[in-house]
Amino acid sequence: MEWSINKGSRVCFHCEKIFPEEEVYHSVLYDENNMFVRRDFCLECWDKKSDENIFSYWKTKISKKPEKVEKYAKTDVFYDLFNKLENEQDLSRVNFRYVLSLYLLRKKLLKLTTTRKSGDNEYLVLHNVKEGIDTEVLKPQLSKEEVLAVTDEIGKLVNCTL
Repeated sequence: MEWSINKGSRVCFHCEKIFPEEEVYHSVLYDENNMFVRRDFCLECWDKKSDENIFSYWKTKISKKPEKVEKYAKTDVFYDLFNKLENEQDLSRVNFRYVLSLYLLRKKLLKLTTTRKSGDNEYLVLHNVKEGIDTEVLKPQLSKEEVLAVTDEIGKLVNCTL
């Protein structure tokens, strides 16, 4: 015979109070028509439950959600680096800033406003959400090797800032 017992409801069966994290409450298994039915009760409603057909009961609590662990450097590190590279002329640093801008776009610290061309160059015009100003980033024509080099550089940055 296979028994199926429902999960805790996170709500008191009697008063419908939602159980916050780490709150202790009672769970009861009722035997109803050869099926187990679980009902949860806050401590205040424990005495108001029906004692008929109780198979088992226990005290439990809502587990605390684990705090989010960041695996990578905080976005502030990348944001600060992006700003420091603003007036760089070195091509590898210009490429690096472009890749950082893509990351910051994804993190919603920058918003793409438009693009513009100047000669053979194309620029992303980005709105800096944090500071409320616009900035331009050269959109380089990266070869496969250059993409790998920039990716490697960011990887080193991430590993150093853990």
